[in-house]
Amino acid sequence: MELVLFGVLCLMAAVVSLFVIMPANYLQSLPLSINVLLAFFAVLALILFRKSCRGRCHPKVLFYLLLALLNLVWFPNGASHGSIPFFFFCIVMYVPIFFRGRERWVLVAIAITDIIALLVLELRFPGWVVPFRSDADRIADHVVGLVVTAGACTTMLWALLRRYDQEQERLVSVNDELQRTLLESALVESALQQNREVLNAVIEGTTDAVFVKDVNGRYLLFNKASTHMTGKSLTEIQGKDDTELFPPEVAQRVMEEDQRVLCNNVIRVVEHMLTLPNGERVMVEATKGPLHDKEGNVVGVFGISRDITQTRRMAEELRLLNEELERRVIERTARLEAAMKEQETFSYSVSHDLRGPLRHINSYTSIVLEEYGSHLPPDGKQYLERVCASTRRMGTLIDDLLELSRIGRSEINKVPVNLSEVAHSVGSKLQDAEPQRRVEILIEPDLEVHGDRGLLEQMLENLVANAWKYSSVRELARIEVGRSGGGMKDTFFVRDNGVGFDMAYQNKLFGAFQRLHGSEFEGTGIGLATVKRIVERHGGSVWAHGVVDEGATVYFCLP
Repeated sequence: MELVLFGVLCLMAAVVSLFVIMPANYLQSLPLSINVLLAFFAVLALILFRKSCRGRCHPKVLFYLLLALLNLVWFPNGASHGSIPFFFFCIVMYVPIFFRGRERWVLVAIAITDIIALLVLELRFPGWVVPFRSDADRIADHVVGLVVTAGACTTMLWALLRRYDQEQERLVSVNDELQRTLLESALVESALQQNREVLNAVIEGTTDAVFVKDVNGRYLLFNKASTHMTGKSLTEIQGKDDTELFPPEVAQRVMEEDQRVLCNNVIRVVEHMLTLPNGERVMVEATKGPLHDKEGNVVGVFGISRDITQTRRMAEELRLLNEELERRVIERTARLEAAMKEQETFSYSVSHDLRGPLRHINSYTSIVLEEYGSHLPPDGKQYLERVCASTRRMGTLIDDLLELSRIGRSEINKVPVNLSEVAHSVGSKLQDAEPQRRVEILIEPDLEVHGDRGLLEQMLENLVANAWKYSSVRELARIEVGRSGGGMKDTFFVRDNGVGFDMAYQNKLFGAFQRLHGSEFEGTGIGLATVKRIVERHGGSVWAHGVVDEGATVYFCLP
């Protein structure tokens, strides 16, 4: 604001000097030297105005220029009888605007002293004064001086009032900002106080002992759990160190740990054996860390101590239980291995000891039929044929049982398997065995799974063979192998349009020796039990859905 006002005053001084005062002096026939001085002053004022436009302010230069001009034209321009005293009033108004403190009063004193000195000289040497030619010239000079002085003073007064208004607005704005700041500070202080109360409530309410020490080991904070653990109150321990809490050897160890935390600036977890006020000895786990101020300097140690006696006791009990469990696992593993060996022995016995008598029965029955069949009555011959059929069926049953047992013991070797190719192979074999049957086999392409190839081939062979067998009652049988919809990408199915089954008996479908149909269909009741064993060994599941005389669908999921 002062820079702008200074530029305005410089420009006003130059314009008034050139276009107001100089023409008036010319009309009054004042000495030419006055106009020369005015022109020189106007040029210097314009130079100062140009400098103000560049951001440089020289108010003291303008003050001394104007004061020098007034002194030079005092006597040639009528002295105190002319308008020059008005311009001294402009100087007095000018000084408070641009100067502060001691400098202001010095310049005011210079201006007042100067006009007093001029008045004294005028009284002492009245002949130096150049009088006006007439009263009209004097009045005209007074009018010009009064107008110029009024304009200059009005401009400076306006500047003062404008600056006062701006300062008032600034103070109001600062006051509003201060009020907002105070309100925000009050809210922040309230929030901090609330947080402090919450933090204190948490610290006091926790069952762990919480404490804070300064760099010298003196306690600053000691919560309620700490008093229960040590038997000392906050008033008893505040400002004191660990020697007031623990026996000398324990206190020494605790203070050494504190010094390690302070020196290394790290968090440490240590354990101490303490004796409670009731004489009980407990194991305490203490987590200690460095406490920093807002500049990051280490100013103390904080710690949280927890009674881990029960935890250690439970850990020891758990260790003993684990050892007992491991022992039992070893014992049961040994029993399982023994059972596996017994099963292998049983399988070997079934494979060799039972097959031998069956072969003998079958052989001798065949010999009797060949050599004595012509001498036997029809009923006897029929009985012998039934004996042969039963021995063959029993042999097949033994083979299926052995296969079911082998599946439970065999090792799983998982590789990529294309179920579509396996289904095509099984269907071709069945069709070659019974070329007279009309069967439509639909197999979805690229049914890829990950599993044991041999077991999966056996599983799919059992399922497709079952569908082939139970759809034999249809003139045109239909067998489908595909993937189930509904987002179950690992679920597959084998469907037929055969005799189906009653869903009331579905829980018996996958059990060994469980047959839902009569002797009109061959089988031992082991096939679906084998399928279930294979699927479960792969970590999957199998289920079925059927309707009597409308067909059945077997689903299996292989993850």
